[in-house]
Amino acid sequence: MKKIILTITLITTTLTISFCQKVVFRQPSSYLLEFIGNDSISLSSVNYKSFRIYFKDNSYTATHLDNIENELDIAYNKILSVLDIPTYKNGIYLLAVDSKEEMQKVMGYKIKGGAAKGHDLVFFVYNPHIRPQFKHEIFHLISYETWGLTNYRLLDEGGATYTDNFCFYDNPMYTINSYYLKNGKLFTFDSLINDFDNQAKKSDLIAYLQSAGIFKYLYEKYGVEKMKQLWIRGFEDFELIYGFSIKQLEIDWINLIKTIPVPKDFDINKLKEGCG
Repeated sequence: MKKIILTITLITTTLTISFCQKVVFRQPSSYLLEFIGNDSISLSSVNYKSFRIYFKDNSYTATHLDNIENELDIAYNKILSVLDIPTYKNGIYLLAVDSKEEMQKVMGYKIKGGAAKGHDLVFFVYNPHIRPQFKHEIFHLISYETWGLTNYRLLDEGGATYTDNFCFYDNPMYTINSYYLKNGKLFTFDSLINDFDNQAKKSDLIAYLQSAGIFKYLYEKYGVEKMKQLWIRGFEDFELIYGFSIKQLEIDWINLIKTIPVPKDFDINKLKEGCG
């Protein structure tokens, strides 16, 4: 979905959490207050470490807060590791709803989740059939605040999907791309670099997972420092950063994906609703 980016002047409040890290919950923006401060929506909230979680009292989230807290710990540590940062001081607001239909009423989009950059906000659906994709959505917020804005959706969504690293099968970012390659469904690198959103309209699953596979290859083979440079400088400087062309990258990546076996029990229908 389109991420909302806004530069705002913020007043800060500080919460000291148990492991002696000061977390700053910046004053909610007017955009954020449309949701967490909406009198027509009765919300409760709890603070957990770097997070303030908003939810309805009778919701699925209300009865599964322990699960949420455990998943947030896992997500937070994974994101810091991928971004190669020791900590993150800003508090993050989380808004939970029970269904995509309820999400549409609250946020205007019938989706599983999203992130509003510049507003410290993640919103998500949580029920027995939909997992909150915290690693993906929170990555968007923290990468924006620490690495800066990238102009390439391939990197933004690819990095978030790579960080999540879940899609039913082992090594999903390579395994599923291997299936798509064997079935002639992958997009060209040029189209993902320069026209990501239109490719995602054709298949958001392929666009996101292929971008994650490309991110994984560059990140794990050539390291985080080069990825940080690519994030900011963009693909126009790709050859200066990596020492070879984007065309060579595509050839090398395809040759790698060709070597990845597709499991015998692989069922593409598992992915019809995305990665869970």
